[in-house]
Amino acid sequence: MRYVSLGTFPIWRPVHGGQLRANAVHRVLRDCGWETRHIVVTPNGGAKREMEPGDLFIEMPRRFRKKMGRRKWRSDVASAEFVAGSRFHRREISRFLDDFRPDVIALEQCWLWPALHEYLETCASDARFSVVYCSHNVEQELLAQEATIPGAQTDLSSAQRAADIESDLASKADLIVAVSEQDAAYFRKLNSSVVVAANGIWPRATPIGLEHWASRFAGLRTALFVASGHPPNANGFLELTAPDLGFLSPAERIVVVGGVAGQIEGDQRFLRGGDVNNARTELLGVQDAGTLSALIELADVVILPILEGGGTNIKTAEALYNRKSIVATPFAFRGFEHFKHSRNVRLADNPVDFQDLLVQALRSERYDPGPTDVAQLDRLVWTATLQDLPEQFAALPRRERDASANLPMLRSADRGEGFLSALSQRLGLWRRS
Repeated sequence: MRYVSLGTFPIWRPVHGGQLRANAVHRVLRDCGWETRHIVVTPNGGAKREMEPGDLFIEMPRRFRKKMGRRKWRSDVASAEFVAGSRFHRREISRFLDDFRPDVIALEQCWLWPALHEYLETCASDARFSVVYCSHNVEQELLAQEATIPGAQTDLSSAQRAADIESDLASKADLIVAVSEQDAAYFRKLNSSVVVAANGIWPRATPIGLEHWASRFAGLRTALFVASGHPPNANGFLELTAPDLGFLSPAERIVVVGGVAGQIEGDQRFLRGGDVNNARTELLGVQDAGTLSALIELADVVILPILEGGGTNIKTAEALYNRKSIVATPFAFRGFEHFKHSRNVRLADNPVDFQDLLVQALRSERYDPGPTDVAQLDRLVWTATLQDLPEQFAALPRRERDASANLPMLRSADRGEGFLSALSQRLGLWRRS
């Protein structure tokens, strides 16, 4: 069988959560004999190097990138506007789909639905395929939350655009794959065909530079924080370690890996901590898989200071699977609630308690899981969390050309301000003037 996904990022050298999940779906399907392809629409020309032969790469032209910059669009929002406005590139996607003749067409997040929406009407009359929405979170609610975070460069108009696209896609998809029961409950209001396939983890890569890092951190106790540059990641860290890192001893460090390091380093809340913060952190930025594996190996504690966001956190699965002592917020364990009471997990959602628990964890013996714990943790591997998807995809009904698909999708201007006020009230963001 044949599977094609559409997204706004390449997936064959995965780094952030969305890439890791999409890549895992392809790997699991291929292991079951499926042939898979991926379509990317992005402003990042360099991403072409991360594509596999046979995939389709579409780079937004310079003129559109300038427009994107003027309007301060996020790249994912921009991709939706680009495909909606470019008939040439919608046809390019249609020709690719006609040639590949997939059994299942999946949207990784919602943003390229405008292109697929048109294809439902224009595809060859003998085409037979199913449409799947692979949701990583409830996009419209996530963007509305981000609009309240300082420096996030997200506004409520982006959340409204997400609502236009996501709600239409969710109502028309043959199947929605959610990452948690909470997200599934939301989508079942729009579509009864919803399944949950939890986020997972692959076993770690072989550590690289282990002796170097062991020497660098000799005599120190370390807490590892790994996260992408997604704004809620930096915000949670800065909120829960406020006002500064003076609660740690000179022999204790927080090691920060990933795009979040750059956000933390430039944030005024971190800069106000001055020498204390600089002396208690190692801001290492993005690292390769082997180096990250070495840092995980050496860490005494893993922290998950997540206060907001959507979907579930792959880093939670990673911390659990790697048998580490964990200090986290309850929010970081959404989708992994059955691990909240494990012996190695300490939870707090306010700065005082979070800092106290981190100090306790750093000054305690390392966690050593028993046989029962190990058996449970093996269920976190992607081949276990996604094991039902090949059969579920194969069982889907195949749709033909849909003449009703020529109904125009609502744009943000058509929906007025009703969405903004309703969504703001649901998220607790509404302020009366």
